[in-house]
Amino acid sequence: MRIGCDRSSGVTGAIIGGRSMRVAVAAIIAGAAVWGCARPGLPPGGPPDTTPPEVISALPSAGSLLVEPLTAIEIRFSEEMERRSVEKAFSVTPDVDLKNLRWHGAALEARPATGFSDSTTYIVRIGENAKDFHGVAMGIPFEFAFSTGPVIDDAWIGGRVILMGEAVSDATVWACRHVPEPDSAGAYSRCGYEARTTEGGEFLIAHVRPSDEPYTMLAFIDMDFDGLYVPGEETGGIFESGALVSASGDSIGELDLPLEPLLTDEEPPRDRAEETE
Repeated sequence: MRIGCDRSSGVTGAIIGGRSMRVAVAAIIAGAAVWGCARPGLPPGGPPDTTPPEVISALPSAGSLLVEPLTAIEIRFSEEMERRSVEKAFSVTPDVDLKNLRWHGAALEARPATGFSDSTTYIVRIGENAKDFHGVAMGIPFEFAFSTGPVIDDAWIGGRVILMGEAVSDATVWACRHVPEPDSAGAYSRCGYEARTTEGGEFLIAHVRPSDEPYTMLAFIDMDFDGLYVPGEETGGIFESGALVSASGDSIGELDLPLEPLLTDEEPPRDRAEETE
């Protein structure tokens, strides 16, 4: 049986053995989904998509140990995604040089360029701003850890970011094993573990590796969402906080990271009484 559409007359013809059976226009509208024939200009049916996308599987699986250095990371979503938003929300901590990200339908694949480091715990994160093709954001970040060694680091650093006594939400926080250095343009790149603050200004960095030296903390408001901290252009601060994670299982909590407000070239408004003197 061959099913065709006679678009010139606006009706559907079901041709069986060379004979054509005409169907009324009302039947066309009712059966358009069945026959697959739609008139130009008809809007798509159904309510708008408001369901947030989610991660349905990840490789290596959460908690994996002794992961091979050249293993690919694969994140599979529940639906097709707006790829640029996902790639922007995707991160691996500690930093690792990744090859170009590749997509296979609703799955994102990332391979290390030279391999993961030995005996290291890695945290893979998809931020809450990753969106599907309809512009609906995940809303809740997805995060998991795996290790190239026999254990997963379980120390953590937590605290709060404040500005002039008020909590700062959605601030970026880095915990760096060494004092960070700016590039030639004065910008700081991510130098270690990363977290974002909650509505209450709180942050928690999990799976931190023990270190002989205290971690240097860096917190800032990423004004242009480029993943860089530029002092003088973005509100932030660098803190040698004494966060020493000396052994597995250590916990450093209740760190207060007070940001310095940006200085402007504008003079503050003068009091009118002063102007009349």
